[in-house]
Amino acid sequence: MTEQPILQIEKLDFAIGGHTILKDINCCFATGGIHGLIGPNGSGKSTLLRNICRIWEPQSGRVLIDGRDYRRFPRKTLSQMVTLVQQDTRLDFSIPVSDFVAMGRHPHLKRLQWLHQRDRDIIDEALRVTGTEIFRNRLINELSGGEAQLVSLARALATEAPIILLDEPTSALDILHKIEIMELLTGLRNAGKTIVISIHDLDLARRYCDTVTLLQEGRVYYHGMAEDGFAEQRIKEVFHVGVDEISTEHGVSLLFYR
Repeated sequence: MTEQPILQIEKLDFAIGGHTILKDINCCFATGGIHGLIGPNGSGKSTLLRNICRIWEPQSGRVLIDGRDYRRFPRKTLSQMVTLVQQDTRLDFSIPVSDFVAMGRHPHLKRLQWLHQRDRDIIDEALRVTGTEIFRNRLINELSGGEAQLVSLARALATEAPIILLDEPTSALDILHKIEIMELLTGLRNAGKTIVISIHDLDLARRYCDTVTLLQEGRVYYHGMAEDGFAEQRIKEVFHVGVDEISTEHGVSLLFYR
């Protein structure tokens, strides 16, 4: 018997100001996988992530978490189940990194409730897993882009949410920090987290994602295993470039050409 996906999206439509951004989105994501959302600029990747965590709500269709419509969950409960790491993690206000990561515990606290020792232990573990303990006393707005991205992921881990959404977490990073982020996500996947990530870097998506959902003009063009998602005809039709796969001892890489 096939295990029920932790996250299912059924016939989802979303529009803003009469402009349709997502149309008839159908896809599902298994527990313990890295699931990539790929597609050209404006194809709806970020919008889909915001619909999944209910920042925005679809005009029609459903988002199911563990088989239940997410509208049935109180907002606080939903925040314990799914968390989003935004694309722009640079912040203008000055608070210590430890306090920023502690914000991830808010969905678990009652109004005006202080952090307990268990909350502090979870915060410490989130900092440890992401390798950001050394930043705990630094101000969040003094961090580099790569450091801020890791700290934002630490805050997401502090929620203990089983589903982590990331919107272009590698877009502004150098290659070392890109690989660090993707290796960290691989470790979280192996620990049972479900990762849904919008990503422009198709080479990273091919190397690290278990499945890919290819969006084109707000519709699902392909949804399935990553090794089949980068077929030359698909890439040509959606991105208007050719692609060759190159196998090395470090995995598969993609070569794009016009």
